[in-house]
Amino acid sequence: MAWTEGNIWKVDAQVPVGTEVDFKIVRAKADGGEAVWEEGDNRTFKVLGPDYGLVVACHWSKVKDMKIDVFPLSKDQQQQAAAQAAVQQNGASAQAARSRDGAASAGASVASQDWEDGTGQGRSSTALLSRSSFEEEGASRTAWVGAPTEFVRSRKANGERGGVWRTDGLGGVALALVKGDEQSASWLKKLSLQKHLLVDEPPACRPRLDELSYLYVYATWVNTGAIGCVESGSHYRPNHHANLALAMFRSLEWVIGDATPSGGERSRTGERIILAARRMHTRLPAFAGEFRQSTPLTRIRDIAHRNDIPKNLKDEIKHTLQNKLHRSAGPEDLVATEAMLARVTANPGEYSGAFVEEFRTFTRELREFFNASGLVELLEGTLPALDEQHGSAVRALLGAKQRVEAAGKGARIDDLMSLLSAATQARSFYAHGLVAGLRNDVTDEMLSMRQRWRLADIRLEEYAFVVLSRIIGTLEEMGAPHRLPSANNLQWALPLAALTSGLRNIGLSLFNVRELLVLENELQRWHGAAPLVENRECALRAKATLERALRVATEYSDAVTDVYSAPAATLGRALGLPPHMGNIFAEAEVRSSMAFQVSKLAAMLARALRAAAGQEPWDVLVPGEVTGILREAHSLDADALGPPGPGSNGNGNGNGSGGEGVILVVRRADGDEELGPLGPRLRAVVLLQELPHLSHLGVRARQDKVTFATCDDEDTVNRVLRPLMGRRVTLTAAGDCTVSVREATGSAPSTSTTAAAAPAKHAAAAAPAGASAAPDASAASAVASAYKSSKWDKVVVPLDKAAVNTCGSKSSKCAALAGLATGSSGLFAAPRGAVLPFGTLEGAVEAAGGSVAGTFKSLLAKLEDTKVTGEQLEAACGEMRALVEGLAVPQGLAQQLVKSVAGSGPAPQLLAVRSSANVEDLAGMSAAGLYESVVGVPADDPAAVGAAVASVWASLYTRRAVLSRRSAGVPQAAARMAVLTMELVAPDLSFVLHTARPRDGNTGVLLAEVAVGQGETLASGTRGTPWRFEVERSSGTVATLAYANFSTALVLPSAARTATGGAPAATFAAYGSPVAKAAAAETAAPSALRTALVEREVDYGRQRMSSDADWRKAAVGKMAAVGWAVEKAMGGVPQDIEGGVVVGADGQLTLHVFQTRPQ
Repeated sequence: MAWTEGNIWKVDAQVPVGTEVDFKIVRAKADGGEAVWEEGDNRTFKVLGPDYGLVVACHWSKVKDMKIDVFPLSKDQQQQAAAQAAVQQNGASAQAARSRDGAASAGASVASQDWEDGTGQGRSSTALLSRSSFEEEGASRTAWVGAPTEFVRSRKANGERGGVWRTDGLGGVALALVKGDEQSASWLKKLSLQKHLLVDEPPACRPRLDELSYLYVYATWVNTGAIGCVESGSHYRPNHHANLALAMFRSLEWVIGDATPSGGERSRTGERIILAARRMHTRLPAFAGEFRQSTPLTRIRDIAHRNDIPKNLKDEIKHTLQNKLHRSAGPEDLVATEAMLARVTANPGEYSGAFVEEFRTFTRELREFFNASGLVELLEGTLPALDEQHGSAVRALLGAKQRVEAAGKGARIDDLMSLLSAATQARSFYAHGLVAGLRNDVTDEMLSMRQRWRLADIRLEEYAFVVLSRIIGTLEEMGAPHRLPSANNLQWALPLAALTSGLRNIGLSLFNVRELLVLENELQRWHGAAPLVENRECALRAKATLERALRVATEYSDAVTDVYSAPAATLGRALGLPPHMGNIFAEAEVRSSMAFQVSKLAAMLARALRAAAGQEPWDVLVPGEVTGILREAHSLDADALGPPGPGSNGNGNGNGSGGEGVILVVRRADGDEELGPLGPRLRAVVLLQELPHLSHLGVRARQDKVTFATCDDEDTVNRVLRPLMGRRVTLTAAGDCTVSVREATGSAPSTSTTAAAAPAKHAAAAAPAGASAAPDASAASAVASAYKSSKWDKVVVPLDKAAVNTCGSKSSKCAALAGLATGSSGLFAAPRGAVLPFGTLEGAVEAAGGSVAGTFKSLLAKLEDTKVTGEQLEAACGEMRALVEGLAVPQGLAQQLVKSVAGSGPAPQLLAVRSSANVEDLAGMSAAGLYESVVGVPADDPAAVGAAVASVWASLYTRRAVLSRRSAGVPQAAARMAVLTMELVAPDLSFVLHTARPRDGNTGVLLAEVAVGQGETLASGTRGTPWRFEVERSSGTVATLAYANFSTALVLPSAARTATGGAPAATFAAYGSPVAKAAAAETAAPSALRTALVEREVDYGRQRMSSDADWRKAAVGKMAAVGWAVEKAMGGVPQDIEGGVVVGADGQLTLHVFQTRPQ
C-alpha cells in the first residue's frame, strides 16, 4: 500500500469477479523486523460483476467497521481490468487434494442434508465457484509484481540494469546467490545459477536444505518479477532453459527419494528437505521434448506473419513476443502474452477468429512451458499414461469440478465435500506413483511425464486448499461453531470428513505420515463409537484427537517458517527488495499451505467439543493471583524476563518494568526448565501449549510457588493476552481452571498469592530425611579406595542395603519400595536394583590420573564462583560434563553392577540407569527431572552400561543443575551423585500419582496422570496431554479430566506394534518406498549411549484406557490404591509416585512402582 494524505494507505488491486475474497492487513517496518497481522477474523468482500468496482475502507483491527462502496467502471477501465486479470490468472499454480477411500465423503454427503436451511433448497456457499475464480485463489503468492508490459513495434534497446547486491555478512549459498545474480541479467543466466547451486555444487548432485530454501525464495522472486530479468546480449532459444530444468528436476527427485521414509524412525530434517524440494519443483520450466528441440515454440513466428491482422498488431507481436521469446525468454514473456490475449479477445469479432484461436493455442503452449497451465489442462495431459483406476479417479474429479462450477452460487456444501474427496482421491494415485523413487537409467521422456505427475500432485494439494477453505467458510456461514456443541453425529460427519481429507493431504506430502494415519483412525473410531457430544467424556476424548490434529498442523507450519524465514529476510535485504517481501514470505507460505486450513477447521471443532464438555480453554497447574508486566518469550531461558532496569521490558515498546515482577507468556517448553534461577521477578507463567500437571516443570512451579497456567487456544490468546502485552496486569488463575487477565491498578503485591503452598503442612514430617541427606564421608572414602583397588564387589551396593547417606534418598526409597512390594500381597511389584554409591565418581576421577583430577578440581571451583555466569558458566559446565562423560567405567565394574541387579534371579535384559543425588528427592527439594536417567540400556553390553553411568554422573554439572543449587544455597562441592541401576520394566502404561491434589493440597483427592509406554513422556514437557484423573479417597470415585493425545510413546521395538495398534505400519507402505534410501540423518552429534527403546506413534483408538470406560476406572482405582498404600508406608506424607502397568493378554494388570518422593 502507498501512504496518502490523512494517514490513509491505499492500493489498487484486481480481484476475481463474483468471488468472495478473504484478506487481512499486515504492517511491516520499512527497516525490516517482524511483520504484524491485524487482529480479528479475515475481512471479506465480493465483486459484483465485471462492470463494477469497489472502494473498501478499513480501520486497523476493526473488522466490523469495514465500509464498501460500489461504482461503475468506464469502458477503458473494464478492458484494462480484463487484461490484468488474465495476467494474474497465469500466476495461479492450480490446486489439489487426495482421499484414501470414499466412505467418509459418502457419509458427509448424507450428513450435509442436516446443514440445509428450511426451504429444502439447501444452504449454498455465497462464493461463485467458477473455474477461473477457483484457480485464481492461488494467484496471490505468484502474481506478477514486476514491471508492466510494454508493447513495442520495433526492437527496444537494452536499458541500464539496476539492482542492489549487498554481500556484507553473507556466507554459503546466500553469498553465492547474491554474487551470482549480480552477474546474471537474463532468465537463462539466473536458471544457470540455480542449476549450479542445486546440481553442480552439492555432493552427488543432491542439494541440501540450505540450498533448497534459499533457491526457492530466489526463484519465486525471479518468476514473479520482484527480481527482474533483462536481456544479456546473447541469443538463446528456450530449449536451453528446458535442458537446465531437466537437470534440476532430476536432482530434486533424487533428494526427495533419499529423504522419503521407508519405515524407520521419523526424520524431521528429511521432512523439511522434502517440503523444500517439492516447492522448488513449481519454479522450474517444463522440459518436454517439444521444448528441448532446437527450435521450440515456433507457432508465434507463424502468427507474427499472418496476413489477417493489422500491421501494427503484427509488429507488436513480432517485437514484443516472437523475437524476445526466441532471443532471451523470461517470465515477463508469459505476462505479455496473457495481456495480449486479453486485448485481442476483449471485443469479439474485432480480429479474425482463426487468428484468435491460433493465439489461444500459442498461449496454452507457453503456459505449459512455464508450467502455468490450468489444473484441467495439466491433469488431462497425464491421462494417456494412467492406468484404469487412476484415470477413473481423475475423470471423477474433473466431473465433480465441472458440476460445482456449473452450480455457481447454488453449489451446496455436500457438492464441495464431494469435490474435495475426489481431488484427494486423485492426488493419492499421483503421490503413490511418485514415491517409488527415480531410477538412474530413466529416459528424458519418462522424466518429462514424471514432471507432469509431480506438478499434478502439488497442484492438487493447492486445489484442495481452496476447496477446504470454501467448506470452512460455508460451515461458518451456516453457524457450525455454535451448532456443533449440540449437534448429532450425522451433522458432525461432514466437518470430520473435511478434516480427514485435509490431514490426508498433509500426509501425502510425506510429513509425519504415521501420526496422520493413526489420527484418521482415531477420528473414525470416536465418531463411530458414540455421539461425540453425548456426554462430557465423549466430548473430551474427541477433543483430545482434534487437538492432536491441530498440533500436527502447527508443527507443519513451524517447519515452513523454519525453512523460509531466515533465507527470505537475508536474501531480501541483500538484493534490496522492499522489507515486507522478506519479512512476510514465510508467513505467506504458511497461510497458503493445507496445514493452515486444517488448523482452522481443527480449532473450530475442538472449540465446539470444549463447549460441549463445559471445559475452559485454560488449564491451571498452580492457582494464584499475581500482578506484573505481561511479557512474551519464546522459551523459559535466562533472558526471558528481560532487563530489570527502567525503560525496557524486553518487548521493544518502551514500557519500563523496573524491578517489578513479570508474568511470562511462553510459547514453548520442553518440560525440564528451572524456574528458580529466573529469580523473584517471575510471578507467573502462561504456557501456550499443553503440559502434564505432574511433569518436572509442573512440580517445580508448585515448589517455587509460581502461578502457572496453560492455554493452547489461539483465539483466547489473541483476545485476552496479546492486547495487554507490555502492560501491568493482574492475572487470576483459579483451581477450577477459570483465568482472568485485566489491566492492573494500584501497587503490585511483592509475591504471589497461591494455593500451591497448601501441602507445606506435611513438610515437617519429611524433614528428617532431608536433614540426614549429608553423605557419609568415611563411607564415600572407602568406596573411592575400593575403586582404586578394583574391588568392584566392595563398590557396588545391593539395593536392599542402600541408605540415604551412602546412596541418596531415591535409592533409599526404592529399597523401601522393594520391601513394601514383597509384603503387599500382590498389590504392586518393584524392580530389582543395585547402586554405585557416593564416592564412585570421585574414585573414577582419581583413577583417571592427576591431570584429570586437577582439571576436575579447578572446574568445580569455577562452578562454585557465583561471578561466573552467562556464556562463561555455560562453557565451564560443558567442559565439566565432557570431562566426566569421558571417564572410563571399567568393564569389571559394569559387570558387577549387572550381577548385583540380578541377585539370585535371572540376568536382566535391559536396565534403567538413574540418578540418586544427595540433593534430590528430598522434602522441598525434589529436583524432579534435573538429573539424567538413561532407560533401555542393554545389560549384556558393559560399554553401554558404562556410558550410561558416566552420563548420569555428568548430569550433576549441567547449567540448570548448577543454577538450581546456587538458587537453593547448596555449595557445588557438596553435591554428590550415586547411580541407581534397576531392571527395566517395559510397561504398557506409565503413571505418576500425587496423593494430595497438587493445586490445592487436598489430601482427600489423588491426582493421576497416565501415558502409553515409558514414563519419560509424562515427566518431560512433550507436547500433548496425558490421561488425567482425580480419585476421591473416601469413595474411590474416578473422574476423568482429560484424555491422552501424546503423539508418540517410548517403547521396546516389540511393543511398537501394540502402541500404534499394528495397522499404521501396514498402511504406511502406501506412502513409503521400499527402495528409497535412508532418510536424511538428523544433525545431532552421535551419542555413545545405546538404548533399546524407540519412539512410535500411538493410536488411542486401540488403547483400552480411551475406549473402555469400565476398564479405565478399574485400572485407575488400582493405581490409587497403590498410591495410598505407599503414602501410608511413608508416614502419611503425600507422595509423588512413578510407576508402570503391564497389561496381560487377559487384560489383567500388574502394577510396578519405580520410585517415590515427598510431594
